[in-house]
Amino acid sequence: MSDIAALPPSLDHTAAARWPTRAAAHVLGIGLLLAVVAALPASPSDLDRHQLPKETAVHLAVWLAVALARPFPVTGLRRATSWSLLLLFVITVAATAGATNLWMAARAAALTITGIAALLTARQLATAGLADTLLGWAAIGAATGTATGLAQAYGLSSPFFAATRAPGGTFGNRNFMAHFATLGLPVAGVIALGARRRHAIPALLLSTALVTAIILSRSRAAWLGTVAVAGTTALVLLQAKRRGELPIVQGRSGLLLAAVALGVIAALTIPNALEWKARSPYAETLGDIANHREGSGHGRMVQYRNTLKLALAHPVLGVGPGNWPIRYGDVAPSSDPSWAFGDPVPLNPWPSSDWMAVISERGIGAVAALAFLGFALAWRGVTAAMAGGVRALNGAALLALLAAVAVMGVFDAVLLLPTPLLFVALATGALLQRADGTLLAEDDAPRPRTVLGAAVTLLLCLIALRSVSQTAAYLVAGNGRDLRRLTWAARIDPGSYPIRIALAERGNCASVRDDAAAALRMAPNWPAPRAAARRCGVR
Repeated sequence: MSDIAALPPSLDHTAAARWPTRAAAHVLGIGLLLAVVAALPASPSDLDRHQLPKETAVHLAVWLAVALARPFPVTGLRRATSWSLLLLFVITVAATAGATNLWMAARAAALTITGIAALLTARQLATAGLADTLLGWAAIGAATGTATGLAQAYGLSSPFFAATRAPGGTFGNRNFMAHFATLGLPVAGVIALGARRRHAIPALLLSTALVTAIILSRSRAAWLGTVAVAGTTALVLLQAKRRGELPIVQGRSGLLLAAVALGVIAALTIPNALEWKARSPYAETLGDIANHREGSGHGRMVQYRNTLKLALAHPVLGVGPGNWPIRYGDVAPSSDPSWAFGDPVPLNPWPSSDWMAVISERGIGAVAALAFLGFALAWRGVTAAMAGGVRALNGAALLALLAAVAVMGVFDAVLLLPTPLLFVALATGALLQRADGTLLAEDDAPRPRTVLGAAVTLLLCLIALRSVSQTAAYLVAGNGRDLRRLTWAARIDPGSYPIRIALAERGNCASVRDDAAAALRMAPNWPAPRAAARRCGVR
């Protein structure tokens, strides 16, 4: 049987890759692993205590990988993919300039820029023969993230878990954990179906764990994403099998199906520590999967309608990256279920959809760039599937990964978050190379430095340093109750709304007037900063 984790020997150039290139691949993998487990035990904002350290891990890893691998100019990318990424970058930067809250816009734009750099670097590393390494790290990341969710589901407690959204593990939210597990399915599947036994057995076990975690999460987006993964994979592989162009041993397919079935059985039969209120929670979730007339489904529909109104009011460049919650009040009435007026942060940082976030924050051009990018990548998968052989297996995995991203992104924030963004970049870069089967031999000389490469490396360095300061401020702030610690945290990160509003609400007006004014500038229409400003006489 051919080996997905190490394709035919004539194509395996891993050992020939230069040490900086090999180091870059491991840096990306370690960065992904750190992003999976990173969380703060306490912070002024429960959501950011998970997301900020994950962002820092991703930014640092991509910056170091770019500095080591020197991927610019990038090789192995088709023109359609390159132009789509360039267009997305230009639109993101332009949209940032017009944002109401520049701090939030810069943070969201930085994540997009880092994601683009991660994809380009992963593709470059894969062409140097390191697709094995990238896929291996992706599988390790998926296993680790799923393990934290399962640990919480079966009773393990930790200050790094968010108990209110169990079983989220170190992701802090069961939906985020489930999205990540769903993205891991194509990677686990491609290894399980095509690798040698020593790699296939762990991949089969990983498949079981992923399915168990996805079911326990009761995340409807993840359930739909899993259906998209299974349907896409089955369709592509069956077509290739009928043409006799797919070298998969029949027993290996049966083992993968058995692993999936075992995951379903484990989720439904093994007692867990999740305190669902419904008598049949999983059947209830399945029955409500398309319910848009009540509950969270109705809330999403209301939010989508209002978000589209916001997008129509700002069709060219949107309201700025990360600024959806700041401007949502322009179109949404106080009766909108998205609001939580009693909280200092009355809205989630993103709408419940990647696509809605992009069209409202960056305009129709960004949506077109992302759609074109998706089609360009999918075409590579289709071409590989039609070619048959090992390429068809990798083409199926690439198409399944893209299908999961597209489907889950309709119903939840996926690529707006740092950990799944890096995972998708690594897996896509590796699977693209596996799908077309081309490798470029490296010579012993290091890749030359270019003006573009130096500029990108410098930009990523600045992004990483900014992210480090944001996370450091949260470490200093602690749980947000000590005013002295909050004051020092605000000096480290003056653009943190949660820190500034915590000071403005609790401190003596004589000393926190600047914080109240800053919070009001960041979110001029939110109730908490307006109340704090009135309390301290700030206009």
